Amino acid sequence: MYLNQKIAVAIPSYKEEKQIRRVLETMPDYVDLIIVVDDASPEPDRTCEIVKEMMKEDSRILLVAREENGGVGAAIEDGYRESLEHGADVVAVMAGDGQMDPDELHRIVEPVARGKTDLAKGNRYNLQSDWSVIPRVRLIGSIILSFMTRLATGYWTIGDPQNGYNAASSKLVEQFVRNGLYPRYGVPNDLLITCAVYGARVQDVSMEPVYDVGEQSKLRPSRVAFPIFLLLLRGFWKRMYYRHFLIETTPVPLAYLTGLLSFLSGLGWSLVLLTRSIQVAVTTPEVVAATLLFMGGAIVTLLAVVLDVLFSSRMIVTNEGESSL
Repeated sequence: MYLNQKIAVAIPSYKEEKQIRRVLETMPDYVDLIIVVDDASPEPDRTCEIVKEMMKEDSRILLVAREENGGVGAAIEDGYRESLEHGADVVAVMAGDGQMDPDELHRIVEPVARGKTDLAKGNRYNLQSDWSVIPRVRLIGSIILSFMTRLATGYWTIGDPQNGYNAASSKLVEQFVRNGLYPRYGVPNDLLITCAVYGARVQDVSMEPVYDVGEQSKLRPSRVAFPIFLLLLRGFWKRMYYRHFLIETTPVPLAYLTGLLSFLSGLGWSLVLLTRSIQVAVTTPEVVAATLLFMGGAIVTLLAVVLDVLFSSRMIVTNEGESSL
């Protein structure tokens, strides 16, 4: 128990025989339930065997062995379901590869257990952290994804969206399970989108990045970049519909639509005129019209972003006292 709240930790695992023992051995005493979800690790991997051995030593450990590989999101969803069935009040997610420091867990659990937020998540990109240990490719990718996720979710003050070290209230976990989780590596972004749709309170918790602890990354940026982009694009318009049209009508979606249509039309027309100018002369009115469409669209799109920030900030302030969940 932590602050009179039952704490569960879901550990999605796939071929983690080298790391899973240390993760379980270092789990804090205040954790009431440890759910290891093995995502159909193929033989000769011994992840399930090791977990079964440790279950004899620690009664808090529960193993969920998936028969088919469904991805990290599917494994987390199974862990969420088991946590709810066992009456957990706060459910944390900790990877099975040892990259999430168990000593940091209380800092993520505490704001949720106190009712200050619905979701608390780690953020490795702060001025106190040592960024030099983060691989350069991941650092650049995370910076780009941070901006895209902020745009998609409206959580403009939340960073490091790919950090899956988080804790959520049972009410929010129920919404996650009800909506279903994105099965692959975009699951942290998907969770934030669900939070945005339901108006959940989200809090960043600064922490040190952990690398070179024996983990074997299974992430292939070239394979996940485009699917995550599509996930965020769908999530953006989903948020526009629910938060800015259905629940509360604001000018934000209209500003985005008109701005983007004008910007893209002006850009396309300008490219056509540029191609034509190589062979024939183009008229001044055409150039002026294309320029106005392009510049006007850019200005309206920027205005839409500003309005989005203002409305989203107001929602966050409104939710400080109570959650809409």
